[in-house]
Amino acid sequence: MAKLSQKFHILKSFFTTTSKNLNQKQAYQILFFGSDKFSVASLKALINESKNPETSVKSIEVVVPPDKKTGRGYKEITSSHVKKFAQEHDLKIHEAPPKSLEGWKIQTPTNFDIGIVVSFGYFLTPFILESFSKGALNVHPSLLPKYRGASPIQYAILNNDKITGITIQELHHEIFDAGKILRQITHDIPQNSTYITLESLLATKGAELLIDTLRNFNYYKNNAKEQDASKITKAPKIKKEMSKIKWSQISAQQLEQLYRAISHQYPLSTKFNNKIIQLHNISLPSVSQHLLIQPGKSLEPGTIIIHYPKQLSPIVYAICADGKLITFNSVKVEGKKEVSTLDWINGYQVKSKETKFEE
Repeated sequence: MAKLSQKFHILKSFFTTTSKNLNQKQAYQILFFGSDKFSVASLKALINESKNPETSVKSIEVVVPPDKKTGRGYKEITSSHVKKFAQEHDLKIHEAPPKSLEGWKIQTPTNFDIGIVVSFGYFLTPFILESFSKGALNVHPSLLPKYRGASPIQYAILNNDKITGITIQELHHEIFDAGKILRQITHDIPQNSTYITLESLLATKGAELLIDTLRNFNYYKNNAKEQDASKITKAPKIKKEMSKIKWSQISAQQLEQLYRAISHQYPLSTKFNNKIIQLHNISLPSVSQHLLIQPGKSLEPGTIIIHYPKQLSPIVYAICADGKLITFNSVKVEGKKEVSTLDWINGYQVKSKETKFEE
């Protein structure tokens, strides 16, 4: 009986120890690559995870783009959002070269398990990728393979999408955003989202999904799936030329979407009296268009209409290519300060239905 009891305790000890080993979380040494506010959310989540008793994060070091010279005469030095955040949390920081990581080698004795890349802007070379024993991950704010490229959030707004999401992907050795997919979640795009509001929402969701992926990393890595090449769409870098309003080519709805998508980076502009003028706070009218334009009357795209509601400041509109209107409540003429539309129409003697913007 004593021998049976002894065997029972031995078996119990064996299975208990085995169970503990199977459930034991692995903690990874992480090299984080990032730059902007979207990146900061993931870095913050990693730092918080590292403080968890059952953490999946053993250590974090950070790679950032070099500081930039900004301001008048380029005399100010501006650091990236990630660099500032990393400094505040006493993380070891490595500065990437200005343009490319080709031939670059990180100077550190740490043997990193995983590279995590979030809105970094550089292509990681095969040499760097192969230095991670477990590979490298990327948090991408779209449902890949839709919107591969630098501007997925902007293109979701530009195209008036109703649903977007987050993808956790492996980094591909040759092509941006072409890696195997470990995780994906969808998310509704709130009505009237701007780049800034949607970026903030997706940054939080992406950070949460990243941490959940790390906690079960081996499972998700072993079950990662190739992207469907037949569904690839691109979201290339936003260029300043896109902010120039082409009144004869763009509808009111498209112009309002363009404003919400890119004006944080490039204010939308047009020409007035041979000068560039920025239009701020663009939106679609809240009043019926029939109250502003007589039915059957046609006005050229770019024509300015001024409405004078009783006991209220005048409201300024402009006609787009589809004959519909947009409105805006302030402007900035080149070389001048931003002013309200009231001050603008008074100062420049703008006449309703007679004055128009130029292309």
